Amino acid sequence: RVRYGAYADAAEWAALDPAERYRRVVLAAGRRLRDPVFSHDSAAVLHGLPRLGSWPPAVHVLVGRRSGGRSTPGVRRHTVSRAAAVSAVDGLRCTTPARTVVDLARTWSFAGALVAADHALRTGLVDDAALERELERVRGERGSRQARRVLAAASPLAESVGESLSRARVHELGLPLPVLQHEVRDGGELVARVDFWWPGLRVVGEFDGRLKYRADGVADGRAAEDAVWAEKQREDQLRALGLRVVRWTWDDAWRTDPLRRALAAAGVA
Repeated sequence: RVRYGAYADAAEWAALDPAERYRRVVLAAGRRLRDPVFSHDSAAVLHGLPRLGSWPPAVHVLVGRRSGGRSTPGVRRHTVSRAAAVSAVDGLRCTTPARTVVDLARTWSFAGALVAADHALRTGLVDDAALERELERVRGERGSRQARRVLAAASPLAESVGESLSRARVHELGLPLPVLQHEVRDGGELVARVDFWWPGLRVVGEFDGRLKYRADGVADGRAAEDAVWAEKQREDQLRALGLRVVRWTWDDAWRTDPLRRALAAAGVA
């Protein structure tokens, strides 16, 4: 049972990733709730925004102050004093991508919200002007100052969730902020485009996701070997230019302290 009155084939359900499972929970809720406007996590999954950690068991909807904001099992209600911008996805009403990003920035952790905001900017779901308009709509409301901090740090240049998480940790640790997707050149020749670049320190930072060592996302053994060899040659070229190269993994960024130690060892402190 997905929700009351909604069922899925068990084998098909088991094969779904967590985001798709939660999306189907939202779709099922949309069939039973009275004219809902989905928001927060529920709008995020409808718009295809990534989430750090697990998706919640309840769906999130907006209600006016006169309607009352009391939540019930399986439904989290958020009261709003002013009407929120609404769009339609999969036949359901939900907050627009820009309003959704702002709401997430008000309620999710800094890292989680930055991951979602970066993704929305990178994929063209939102732009800076739309985000600024939505920030003005929630001025003075709970979490609005946190949202402004998140969106000031957001960038369309982060190319993966792991890169966004890493940059969030850099902000949280109070470290010097890097330049993203910097082109390192030797004379006029391009040597590499690096994930993170600290120019004053001449330090290159690289997030090591598993997909970096696959060919077209396919875990072919020979392709992986070639990718690792090419990455080694690339790093050797960077070091030959007198640059320090720091690498870290998802686990390093998730736990924070290993990333802090790796960067400190290279002088980013």
